[in-house]
Amino acid sequence: MSKIINVTKNDGSKEQLNLQKFRDSLNWAKGNLKNVSVSDVEMQCKLHMYDGIKTSYILDVSIKATYDMSSLRHFEYEEMCRNLKLQKLYKQVFKSTQPCSLKDFIEKNKKYYPDSILEYTDRELEKLNRAIVHSRDFTMSASGLDKTISNDIMLDENKNPIETPQIMFMLIAMDTFRRDIKKVIEVYNALSLYKITLPTPELKALRAGSTDYASCCTIRIGDSIDSWNEGSKAIVNHTVASAGVGVDISGISSIGDSVKNGKIKHAGKIKVCKSIDADVGKTSQNGRRGHATVFVNFFDPEIETIMALKSPRTAVEKRINDLSYGIKFNDFAYRLASEGKPISLFSVRKAPKLYEYFYLKDQEAFEKEYIRCENEELYTSQVDDASKFFESFAVERGETSSYYIVNIDEANKNTPYTDPIIQSNICVEYLTPTLELSSLEPDAPAIGICVLGNINQSEVSIEELPKYTKLLVELQTMLALRQNHPTSQANAFVKTYRDIGIGISNHANWLAKQGLRYGSQEAIEKLDEWMEHFSYGLINASCDLVDVFGIAPGFNKTNWSEMMPIDRYKKTVDTICNRKPALDWKNLQEKVSKKGMANCGLSMIPPSESSSIGSNQTSSIEPIKDLLTIKDRQGILLKQYAPDCLKLADKYDFAYDRKINKDFIKHVAICQKWIDKGISSNVFYNPELYEDEKIDVKEIIEDMYYAKFLGLKTGYYQNTKVKDGKEINNTGCASGGCEV
Repeated sequence: MSKIINVTKNDGSKEQLNLQKFRDSLNWAKGNLKNVSVSDVEMQCKLHMYDGIKTSYILDVSIKATYDMSSLRHFEYEEMCRNLKLQKLYKQVFKSTQPCSLKDFIEKNKKYYPDSILEYTDRELEKLNRAIVHSRDFTMSASGLDKTISNDIMLDENKNPIETPQIMFMLIAMDTFRRDIKKVIEVYNALSLYKITLPTPELKALRAGSTDYASCCTIRIGDSIDSWNEGSKAIVNHTVASAGVGVDISGISSIGDSVKNGKIKHAGKIKVCKSIDADVGKTSQNGRRGHATVFVNFFDPEIETIMALKSPRTAVEKRINDLSYGIKFNDFAYRLASEGKPISLFSVRKAPKLYEYFYLKDQEAFEKEYIRCENEELYTSQVDDASKFFESFAVERGETSSYYIVNIDEANKNTPYTDPIIQSNICVEYLTPTLELSSLEPDAPAIGICVLGNINQSEVSIEELPKYTKLLVELQTMLALRQNHPTSQANAFVKTYRDIGIGISNHANWLAKQGLRYGSQEAIEKLDEWMEHFSYGLINASCDLVDVFGIAPGFNKTNWSEMMPIDRYKKTVDTICNRKPALDWKNLQEKVSKKGMANCGLSMIPPSESSSIGSNQTSSIEPIKDLLTIKDRQGILLKQYAPDCLKLADKYDFAYDRKINKDFIKHVAICQKWIDKGISSNVFYNPELYEDEKIDVKEIIEDMYYAKFLGLKTGYYQNTKVKDGKEINNTGCASGGCEV
């Protein structure tokens, strides 16, 4: 920098920029990196320097310069950028690039932390301080650090960070297993090495004096004003508590139904949808709007109107743009579409048994009742051609990606619950029984509550799975029982079922490390083996933890004593993988039958877009889009490089490089075989792979049928690549709450 630049100090005085101090900062960030040039960074910084610049901005200029210089060709500038960001963070938190002791840190910041943190003795803090490995901060990505600072780290009154990632992980562990030093260190290591990841609500609530750990909830509104009012209160209260909300309205009467002995006509479900939208919009979650997904049946009289609520072809004043919609199908619906037959639409008031039978494991009763009601012309109207309806569904799903698939018969066949599954959550992976809300039953276990976590498949071997499955089951069960929910029906649900949702992430990296592609037989066989050990570990852990928590009160409402995952999965999966189970499932079932389990539900796979940035993992079980992607996280643009992007550049399988969906669906099916709830899974379409760059709707529907054939319970986003490198729609949780 030949030009003399004066800087403005914090007290307003000015002095000449100390070039040596500036270069020392860059050299510290360079460290042992070989393929970066401090002089090049200095020249890039010059473009952003100006006379009178504040000293506090100098480091930001260096960060900006290295961020701009980072690329796949010049990856080490990404690491230098990360180091500069840590330099800034350490100076904010420790007033130095050297960390202080845990004891000194807590003493300095004790006003921000609850008694669960402050009650540790000096001796305990010294043990924990020795366990902290601050150098693990320097294994993060620059974008991961940004995400962690903006989303997870505790801030002071001026919105400045007061923690580093390692301090945060240790405090979270301290608040989880309180005063159990061995367990605290175990959780700290699992988190800081990214063996496991926790969802945003837990990362924010733990060590903050809050018990708002739930990521999502499921609410069912019945056909009465009382239930509407109870539903409205529950939606508002749980949105305030940072949960995403899944709302089932399938049991509500349809527009035109007779009310009060025919004196008035029912206003229908659209009015209810508008009310739900208003309730969710009343509150914000960390500066953004809450979110809800509404669930209805495929034979609902208002299904065509609901299917148009987000359509660009619908008049603006008639749209409800901020909700998502889950459409519940079954085998019969798919068969109607394949045969091009009409769909008869029935009101719950005219065909109550049809609604009841829709959720039975044996769908024969539903089909018989449907035909009977149709023959007696009890339908309100008909959709002329079910195949055209499926095409319309595919188009709306592709244009808005806010119409989700729920194969409700698959959900009720492959489940440990004996009570019917009626609905799902906002990201359609959470599937547990719910009850219609009523003020007359305030303590009924009506509202489903989900606490969740993920195991990093790429970093946890089969041999390590028993350790980490047990750790996560114990951790999430403890948090579930500790939480005080905003509604008594939710508290009753947790007390009864102790339902948790453990999933997996970083699957694409796991495949790439082994040189495997989605859909290859070797990949499918290895995934099946890993998932078997994953499932076995969770169930065995829950059985062992009966000694800690006791048997879940609702255990008698499950079939765990009679059935293991190998007994209830859809056997069509054997057409893609017929590997012989490696573990002694008969012995485990006998153990569970004698001892019981601490939980009724254990597993599901949520989106993990948020934590995949912080931990630099690939999202959930999804293929990656590219080696380098730009993500917009609440207005902050983040460069995310795929894990080991240079080393594994030719090993990764990409979502848009080929027609990957059928191969990807096989992986979802293998996971679903071992998962007791659902999977938030997406599909991916690249117009460039089709004639005239027009995606074939028939192929989309074929993918729906293939997923149904293999027993997939749900389908989340339908993503479409566009020419500017971006994509229509996302892959993460609509509310952010379910992202792990």
